[in-house]
Amino acid sequence: MMKYILVLFLMFSSVYADRDGGPYIGLGYGLANFDDGGKLEAENNTLLDNRVKASSLTLGAYMNKYFSVEFNYTDMTAWDTHKGYELEDKNSLKLFVVDVSTLAHYAFFDDLWDVYGKFGVGEVHQGNKEIKGFTFVYGVGTSVRLNEWLSLKLGFDRFSFGYDSNEDKSSNYKMKIDYLYTAIEFQF
Repeated sequence: MMKYILVLFLMFSSVYADRDGGPYIGLGYGLANFDDGGKLEAENNTLLDNRVKASSLTLGAYMNKYFSVEFNYTDMTAWDTHKGYELEDKNSLKLFVVDVSTLAHYAFFDDLWDVYGKFGVGEVHQGNKEIKGFTFVYGVGTSVRLNEWLSLKLGFDRFSFGYDSNEDKSSNYKMKIDYLYTAIEFQF
């Protein structure tokens, strides 16, 4: 399903991009805090550290200066020496998120400074067990445009998802990942 959403996203992004907008690519780096909602304690395991370094790759397009859409890949294992969230049983929890989001922007000072709100959907993957699940994405941020093609961003994204431990189609554990990051964005 995500493949079809990605194809539609890329098609509409290229067709509807305004002359004030256009495609962009972003690279981000920050800290990702994981809240397991008590699941690991229920399974007699504990997170030794719920904070890891994370990186992100963004491909997107501005439809105009007020609206953009983007595809994001956020990896919580890329920079950490333990390769994921370290657990008490000496294993690690390796997570990454793939999502598609829409952003509403408001620019100040002749498009020099921008604030935005973000909403999207995606999948959280547990890389070492090939487990995946649906997530909502919420975010806010700000960016400063250095020139016509280069911006610096400061952002906060929340990935909110549930875990169904007894397979009754209900989320027994409400989990979230909070990702605070800085990014550099190149617009074409």
